[in-house]
Amino acid sequence: MELTRRQTLGLAAAAVAGSTVAGTMTANAQRDPWVRDTLNRLTLEQKVGQLFVCYAYGPTADTADARNTSLYGVATPAEVVAKFNLGGVIYFAWTDSVRDPDQIGRLSNGLQAASLAASGVPLQISTDQEYGVVFRFGPPATQFPGGMALGATRSAAFARSAGRIGGRELKSVGITTDFAPDADVNVNPLNPVIGVRSISSDPALVAELVAAQVKGYQRDGGIVSTAKHFPGHGDTDTDSHVGIPEIHHTREEWTRIDLPPFQAAIRAGIHSIMTAHIVVPALDPSGDPATLSKPILTGILRQQLGFDGVVITDSLGMKGVRDKYGDAEIPLRAIEAGVDQLLMPVDPGLAYNSVLNAVRGGRISEARIDESVARILWLKRATGVVDAPYVDLSRIATVVGTPANYAEAQRIADRSITLLRNDADLLPLSPAPRTIVVAGYSPKTLATALQSRGATAIVKDTGTTPTDAKIADAVAATANADLTVVLTNKAWDTTVTDKLAKQQKLVNTLLATGRPVIVVPVRDPYDVAYFQTEPATSLVTYGNAAVSMEAVAKVLYGEIAPAGKLPVEIPAKPDPNRPGPAPTLYPFGHGLTFDPEVTRLTVASYNIHAGAGEDNVFDLDRTARAIKALDADIVGLQEVDVHWGDRSRWLDTLAELAGKLGMYPAFAPIYDLDPPAAGQPRRQYGVGVLSRFPLVRVENHSITRLSTQDPNPVPAPAPGFLEVEVDVRGRRLHVYCTHLDYRADPSVRRAQVDDTLKILAADSRRDLQVLVGDFNAEATAPELAGLWTRLTDSWTAAGKTTGGPNTYPAVAANKRIDFVTVGKGLTVRSAEVPAEVPVAEAASDHRPMIADLSFRP
Repeated sequence: MELTRRQTLGLAAAAVAGSTVAGTMTANAQRDPWVRDTLNRLTLEQKVGQLFVCYAYGPTADTADARNTSLYGVATPAEVVAKFNLGGVIYFAWTDSVRDPDQIGRLSNGLQAASLAASGVPLQISTDQEYGVVFRFGPPATQFPGGMALGATRSAAFARSAGRIGGRELKSVGITTDFAPDADVNVNPLNPVIGVRSISSDPALVAELVAAQVKGYQRDGGIVSTAKHFPGHGDTDTDSHVGIPEIHHTREEWTRIDLPPFQAAIRAGIHSIMTAHIVVPALDPSGDPATLSKPILTGILRQQLGFDGVVITDSLGMKGVRDKYGDAEIPLRAIEAGVDQLLMPVDPGLAYNSVLNAVRGGRISEARIDESVARILWLKRATGVVDAPYVDLSRIATVVGTPANYAEAQRIADRSITLLRNDADLLPLSPAPRTIVVAGYSPKTLATALQSRGATAIVKDTGTTPTDAKIADAVAATANADLTVVLTNKAWDTTVTDKLAKQQKLVNTLLATGRPVIVVPVRDPYDVAYFQTEPATSLVTYGNAAVSMEAVAKVLYGEIAPAGKLPVEIPAKPDPNRPGPAPTLYPFGHGLTFDPEVTRLTVASYNIHAGAGEDNVFDLDRTARAIKALDADIVGLQEVDVHWGDRSRWLDTLAELAGKLGMYPAFAPIYDLDPPAAGQPRRQYGVGVLSRFPLVRVENHSITRLSTQDPNPVPAPAPGFLEVEVDVRGRRLHVYCTHLDYRADPSVRRAQVDDTLKILAADSRRDLQVLVGDFNAEATAPELAGLWTRLTDSWTAAGKTTGGPNTYPAVAANKRIDFVTVGKGLTVRSAEVPAEVPVAEAASDHRPMIADLSFRP
C-alpha cells in the first residue's frame, strides 16, 4: 500500500524516541499529585508489573492452587499479585473467580490488600462482561441481552441503561474494568468469532449504541469501559483464537465501515481500547497483527484519532498474535507499537522478564514505560479505585440483580425479539394450554417459560451436535404434541460448531413432519438460511439469556408484539456453483409484528360418527390423529357414540379422545338408551366438545327436535344442545355444540332457531359466544336468517362445506352444513374446510370445518 504524505509524516513523528505522549491523559496525570508521586517512587520492577493484566486461580486471595504454582511459581492469587507487582487481574469462571457475588467481593478485597501491601498501588480488576453470549459474572447478576440484541432494539437509551446497571453491579463486587462494548461492525455473516457480539452490520448504528454504552459504563456505572477490537474485527472468516485473520478492506472501506464506532467511543470519553490480533494490509503492509503494529496503534489510534487513554492487547495467548513472533518478543513489539497493558501472556514470568530486560538493555526506554504507567495510574485514580479500593460486602445484595435491574433487562429483551416469518399464521398462539416439544440447543429455560403459561413442555435437549438417536427421539415426541419449537445455535457453522450439520438435519426432519414447527435461532440469525425448506415460522433472539427466552414466550403467546428489527441482513446460503454475493433472504431492518391486543382462538366442527370413515371401520386412533391435525383450541363433535356396541366398541368415546389429545371433554346425549344386557353401560348418542381450556361450566339444553327414534316423530323439546363455558384471558366464552337432524322440515328449523336465540340471549352481553355443529339445511333457507343475522357466519367465509368426496352421503347441498358461527366481539380471521385426505385415511364420513377467530379486550 502506498501511504499518503500525511500518513507518512504521522508515522515518522510516531517513530521519534519515546513517541508522542497522549496529550490529555498525560497532562491530567502530570497534574495529579498521586500519579506523579507514585510514578516517581515505583521501582522499575514495579512499573513493569503495572503493564500486566493476568489471571490467577482460586476463589479467595489466599487459596492455594497447584495451577498457580505451575504457572507463576507461587500458590495463591495474593502471592501472584505480589510477586509480579501486577497492575491488573482478570476474572473468569474457569479460574474459579466468579462463583457468586459475595465470593467475588471477598476475592477483590483480598487481592487489593495484596497489591497495596506490595506496591501501594491498587489493582485494576477486569472481566469480559459483554452480556449475551459473552459474560463471566453470571446470575444472580443481571443478564442483559448482548450487542446484536441491542442493535435489534435500535435504542441508545437501552444501550446506556444496560451499561449503567452492568457497570454498577460489577463495581459493587470490586470489578473496575469491563472489556466491553464490542465495537466491531459484523459485515461478514461467516464471522466465526464476533457475530452477535457485534451490535450490527451498520456502522452508524454500531457507533450510536457503542457511544451510549460507553457513557453507561463510565459516567453512570463508574467503571472503565473498553471498546474492542481495534481496528475492527467484523469482516473475518477466521477466529483469531486459532489463526491469524486478515482483513481485506481498503483504506476507504475501513474508514467507512470499521472506524466510526471507535471514533464515537473516543468522542464519548472511552478510557480504554483493546487491540485485535488481525492483519490489515491497507493500514499496515508489514503483515504484523494490529496488536504489534506501530502504524495502526500509534499512527492511527494515537495520532490520527487522538486517543489518549489506555491501549490494552487482546489475550496474548491467542494464536493470531503468537504465530509470527515468540512469546518473549510479543510483549516488546506490543509496547513499541503503542500498547500500555499486556493481557494474559502465555508465560507471565517470561513476558515480565523480557520487558524488564529490554528496558535494562536499552531496547525500550524507561520513559516509554513511564508513559504507559502514567496512563494506567491516572485511570485508576479517575475511576475511584485509589480512594476506595475495597468494596462494602454488606451492600452487594442491594446492587446486584435487583428486581428493578431484572425488569430493565426484560424490557430490553422484549424489544429485541425479531419475527422473521409467520407464513403459517401460527403467531400469536392462543392462550389455550397445549403440549409443546421444545427441542434443540439448551431448551430448558424456554420450556419453563412456556410451562408458566399453561403449556405441557416436552424438553429434548439435543445440543449443538445432535446425534441421530437424539434427532429421532425429538421427532418421535412431536407425534403427541400440538407444536414444536426448535432452538438452533450457529447451525450455519459446519466448520467448527457443528461439523456434521446435525442441527440442520434436526430442523429439516422436524419440518418434514408437516406438523407446526417454530424455528428460533438463539444466536446468529443467519441459521434460517441453511435449512432445506425455509421455516414458515421463525424468529431470532441473538442470545439465549433467560430474559430472551422469556421474551420469546411472550411473543409466542401474543403478550407482547415482536418489535425487533434485523440489525444485519441475512443472505441466502452461499452456493459454491454461483460466484459472487448470495442473494438477500431478509434485508437489514426486516421484522414482522402483530397486534398484541388481539387474542387468537381456533374452533372446529367435526362429525366423527364414532370414528367410522367411508371404509366404515371404527378407529379411534385415526380419529384422534385427524382432530390433532386441525390444531384447534376447541372442537365441537357431532354424532358421538358412547358405549354403542360394535360402533364404539363399548368405549367412552369422548373420554378416550380427550386422553389421547390432552384436552378436556364434555358430552351431551341426544339419545340415552338402556343397555342391551345387564351389566353393560348405557348407550348414548349425542354431541361433545374437546377443549384445551379447562371447563368452567357444562350444561345440556333442550331444544325442539324431531325424534327419529319414534315411528311417528313429532316436534318436542329434547336434550342435545351442549353448552361449555371456558375462561380465555379473563373473558367468558360460551361454546354451544349441536347436531340437528330434522329431515328438512322448515317448521322444525324455525323452532330450533328460536330456541337457539333464546339460549344465547341468556348470556352476559360481555361474554363471547361460539356456536358449532351441523344443520341439514341450505345456508340460504329463510328460516335460518335470524340465526345468521344474530351471529357472524364463518361458514359463509369458508365458501362451502358440502359436496366433497368424503361428504356422506354426497347428495345435495341441503343435506348437511358444518358450521362455526360467532357472536359479537369475535372476529373471523379465516375459515376453511381442510383439504381432503385419501379415503383410507379419513376418520369421518363428513368433512370438518375450522375457523381462526380473534377478539380484543
